[in-house]
Amino acid sequence: MPRCRAYIESLGTISSAGVGLKQLRRSLFAPNRNCLQICKDLCGRPVPVGVVDDAWLGTTRLPRTARLIEACLVQMPDLSARIKEAGAHRCAVVIGACTSGMPEVEAAMQLRASTSRLPEDFCIRALNLDEPAHFIADRLGITGPAYTISNACASGSMAILSGIELLESGLADFVIAGGVDSLSRFTTSGFAALGAVSDAPCAPFSRERNGINLGEGGALVALVKNKTQSSFMAVAGGFETCDAYHFSAPDPSGAGAEAAMRGALADADLSAEDIDLVSAHGTGTVHNDQMEALAAGRIFGQNVPMASYKRLTGHTLAGAGALQAAIAAAHLTDNPRGRLAANASDYPADPALAARILEEACELGRPVRAVLTNAFAFGGSNASIVFSAP
Repeated sequence: MPRCRAYIESLGTISSAGVGLKQLRRSLFAPNRNCLQICKDLCGRPVPVGVVDDAWLGTTRLPRTARLIEACLVQMPDLSARIKEAGAHRCAVVIGACTSGMPEVEAAMQLRASTSRLPEDFCIRALNLDEPAHFIADRLGITGPAYTISNACASGSMAILSGIELLESGLADFVIAGGVDSLSRFTTSGFAALGAVSDAPCAPFSRERNGINLGEGGALVALVKNKTQSSFMAVAGGFETCDAYHFSAPDPSGAGAEAAMRGALADADLSAEDIDLVSAHGTGTVHNDQMEALAAGRIFGQNVPMASYKRLTGHTLAGAGALQAAIAAAHLTDNPRGRLAANASDYPADPALAARILEEACELGRPVRAVLTNAFAFGGSNASIVFSAP
């Protein structure tokens, strides 16, 4: 049995793959898994992206990131009662964020360029990276710690681990953690300038892989230290490393990624054989996928399947690691036969990769025991988390 550092009482998720666990699970196992749309105005050329349908969001004038957060919060029942029970001062919020109010700032600057005026309701505070965390705290009446972790694509996973540290240190009894980002021209153009954006749907771990598709959304989880009747998933362990190999390129040896995965296993008191699925960072770039497969292969060999699902959601930046919690939950709950979703790609796996890529969905014939998830970021920041049944 794994040790459990914390328990998850509720979860809300949104992405181009759907709203909530049911829709996400349906997308993971659908025969035609095409959740991306072509967008022409994000980086100067048409590219596939994971856009959240506006019909899934509220009609308020809130910033888009806040609307994505609202869509997650409404999926999480009894938050007000749990906060009242714990005490508002004993509750905390830790959110991963990279874009915050960037879409609204971009729209305001476009208006200013054409009219020399800013929108009447414009506030530069929307760009602050702490806005998503404080929006949640204000929305729920939480008065304990509320802060943002902005460490690129690992932010959501690191926010969950940071929230667990608040529980373990006695600084909080109830934590809302996760990560959410919205699409913006700034980030899409930045990745395009790096030559990292694919003109076609991404193909993680295939020979045809040539870049990422960006997306928006993420997930939020409600964390507690001790198991309750509402607990449906556990965080068995997690670990972070920073190899600082390069500002944007991964260490080709995979040493930092390997250390993060091994650390998460050790923290969960599990061996590689206890893991049923590795939900990979798997962005679809040549070097990231090669590095991750190399690192995973040294740990799991050909015994444990690995898959990436960014073909369904796009790469949601700070939301990516939090979405991994939702992907784990889709496998660990309401899944008595232990179905494992196949790697999301239109192409076969690259035979040169060291890991076992799950090319077809399969069944274990029993419930899934544990899922190891990865989130790797610029600067060599790596976070791995093991989720398990409670």
